[in-house]
Amino acid sequence: MDKQPLYIRGTFFLLFIGLILLFLYIGQPLLVPVIVALLFAFLVLPIAKKLESWNAPRWLSSFVGVLTILVVTGGLFGFLSSQLIRVADDFPSMKASVDAKMKTLYKYVESNYSISRREQSKWVLEKRQTLLDSGANSMMAFFSATGAVIASMVLIPIFMFFMLLYRDKFKKYLELLNPTTHEQVLEVSRKISRVSQQYIRGLFIDIAILTVLNAIGFLLLDLKFAILLALVAAVLNIVPYIGVLVGSLLPIAVALVTKDSAMYAVGAFGVCVVVQFLDNNFITPNVVGSSVKLNPFASIGALLFGGLLWGLPGMILAIPLTGMFKLVCDHVPDLRPLGFLLGEEHEYKPFKFKRISLPGLSRASGEKSK
Repeated sequence: MDKQPLYIRGTFFLLFIGLILLFLYIGQPLLVPVIVALLFAFLVLPIAKKLESWNAPRWLSSFVGVLTILVVTGGLFGFLSSQLIRVADDFPSMKASVDAKMKTLYKYVESNYSISRREQSKWVLEKRQTLLDSGANSMMAFFSATGAVIASMVLIPIFMFFMLLYRDKFKKYLELLNPTTHEQVLEVSRKISRVSQQYIRGLFIDIAILTVLNAIGFLLLDLKFAILLALVAAVLNIVPYIGVLVGSLLPIAVALVTKDSAMYAVGAFGVCVVVQFLDNNFITPNVVGSSVKLNPFASIGALLFGGLLWGLPGMILAIPLTGMFKLVCDHVPDLRPLGFLLGEEHEYKPFKFKRISLPGLSRASGEKSK
């Protein structure tokens, strides 16, 4: 059979990619909790296996794994709630401090740039009203999406439980899916599981270390809400590049509002810079390791694509999902060039394992492998 023209093959390829993107976009309410549940299931899998080695039934080990995640996340949300209550209690004093600083700023602008306080106040009120209107719209959108978010969060532990409970059935499914290369497929699945465990576990340890380091710096500066700011900055570090910037702006803003000297804001900025330097050069390489071997260009591209497709959840899940995709590419000869493009490797190493073919990527029938 003659090979189809390039424009026909290109059209079918673009149509295939478009259908995948449409499926990902429409399926976000289901896909996001499934992926989060899968990552958490990989994380607690060693706990479940350890309990089963002590002759615990599969359902009990699965339940304990899910309960572990619920306890940890519940404790985190409880701590954040208590800190936010403190912020609400201090809000009147912070507002008074902002008003006093604004009066000082009005006086400085009036004396140096000949702009009256009335004109400044009018401009500030207009911008404040615009900000309030946009904030109100954002809050309405937030509360309208709260039901969907809560429903997704409820689904995560349910999906986790059944993933742990029926993991042998999933393994058998992979074996039945392609009996000729099931050993290689299972090996790729095991590597994805190990990479996910290492990445998620290292991420939690990294967040804990960054929280402690940030808290020490902010407490030395005597910043208000030092522990909360430290935790928020550490959690935002999950989102590379963008999260680091937002996490650094929050303590600087608090220092400007609550302190009389701008040097506290400079000190807060210095703490963020030093901690980020330690994280990039010592903490992350040794704690998280090279489990997700993506180059910076691929990481930024994955973040932008994930944010465009799924918003904030997409940005958080972009790096581990792209790392898993690269791992699959590294073990499928037809996809190895793409894995090389995504990774940090400087040399293209030839494939050494038995060929694994994917539907639509295999060569024409009748071609003999060398």
